[in-house]
Amino acid sequence: MLKSNVRPARDPYAITFSHRLRLIFRDWHLNLVLGILAIITYVPLVVVLFNSFKDTRQFFTQFWLPQWPLHLDGYSRAWPSISENLINTVIYTAPTVVITLIVSALTGYAFARYRFPGREILFFLILLIIMLPGILLVIPMFTQIVSWNWQNSVQSIVLPYSAVQVPLGMFLMRTFFETLPANYFEAARIDGANELQLFNRIALPLALPAFATLAIVTLLFSWNDIIWPLIALFDNHKYPISIGVLAFNTTTSTDYGATFAAYVMASLPLLLLFSFTARRFMAGLSGGISL
Repeated sequence: MLKSNVRPARDPYAITFSHRLRLIFRDWHLNLVLGILAIITYVPLVVVLFNSFKDTRQFFTQFWLPQWPLHLDGYSRAWPSISENLINTVIYTAPTVVITLIVSALTGYAFARYRFPGREILFFLILLIIMLPGILLVIPMFTQIVSWNWQNSVQSIVLPYSAVQVPLGMFLMRTFFETLPANYFEAARIDGANELQLFNRIALPLALPAFATLAIVTLLFSWNDIIWPLIALFDNHKYPISIGVLAFNTTTSTDYGATFAAYVMASLPLLLLFSFTARRFMAGLSGGISL
C-alpha cells in the first residue's frame, strides 16, 4: 500500500495561537505596562459597580470588594430621580451628534476636495476655535442665546454644543477625506457621476470610521458636560444626567448604594455604545478606510 507524502495541513488557529504566545513573551515588558494601566483604568469602574449593590452597612464594612447578599433596591431608588434627566440627555445629545456629523462632513469634504481662494486661511481661522479654552466661549454664547430668547430651551443646549464640536469635526473629516485615493473620484467622474453622487456614494461610505470617531467624541462631550447646562437651563426638570446625578447625590448623601447605582445607570449607555463601536472608533483615529 502506497503511503502518501502529502502532509496534513496545519490548523491555522493553532498557528495563530502560538504566534500570539510568542508575541506575548517577546513583548512581556510592554504587556506588563499595558496591563497595569488597564487595571488602573478599570478599577474605579469596577468599584462603582460593586458599591451599587451594597447597602450602607456593607459600604462601610468593605469598600473595595463585593459583598453578599447583593442589594438591587439601590437601582429602584435611583431610577425615579434620574430617569427624567437621562431622557433629557438623549434629547440634547441626539440632535447634537446629527448636526455635528452633517456640518462636519460637508465642510471637511469641501476643504479636502476643492481649491478656492483663501481656503487655508479660512481653515486656520476656524481651527483657532479649537485652540481657545472652552470657558472663554461661555459669556459670548450666553449673550447670544439671551438675545434670541432661547434660554432654558433645547436649542440653547444643542446649538452651542454643535458649534463647539463642528471645528474639531471639520478638522477630523478633512484629514480623513484627504487620505482617500483620488482615483476613486476620477473614475466615478468618467462614469458620469456628479459632485453630489461622489460625496454620497464614495466619500460617505468610506468615512464610516471617521463618523464613528466623531460621533463618540461628540456624544461624550455633550453627555458629560456640566458647566453649560447650569448656565443655559433654569428649570430643574430640564437638567441632563450629568447634573441629575450630582443633585441626586446631594439629596441622598448617606444612601451610598443608590448613589453609586445612579452613577452606573448614567454611564451604562456610553459603555454599551462604545463596546459596539470601538472597532470603528479606533479605525477612525488611525485614519484607515478598511472596515
